[in-house]
Amino acid sequence: MFQLVGQSDEIKWSVKVAFVDGNGKATPKTFIAHFPRLPQSEIDEIVKRVRVTEEADSDSVDDKLTDDELAKKILIGWDEVTDDQGQPVEFSPAMRDKLLEIFPVRPSVIAAWFESISGQKRKN
Repeated sequence: MFQLVGQSDEIKWSVKVAFVDGNGKATPKTFIAHFPRLPQSEIDEIVKRVRVTEEADSDSVDDKLTDDELAKKILIGWDEVTDDQGQPVEFSPAMRDKLLEIFPVRPSVIAAWFESISGQKRKN
């Protein structure tokens, strides 16, 4: 049975981040991202703005959505993120911004969000 009410406000989704060491070896790490459960109209608008950004050949397009803006909009919490001592890192906007600055976390978060809304991996 499909229930119209009682849906949670967020979706928890695994994010796989492949860190490459100095020898070129990828070491996968994962954490659980909390994404907002957005209305379809808002998802459509985000997808439209992402397409505009991908197709734009200059900075003159006003409706662009940068990866940074998208990642900050969709990453609203997390589980299984720890510091170098193995202690849990509490989510905050400042810690989110710090995490998203570590490459390749930002593209991994965005790819996971697209997977969460479509059930498919995003093409680059």
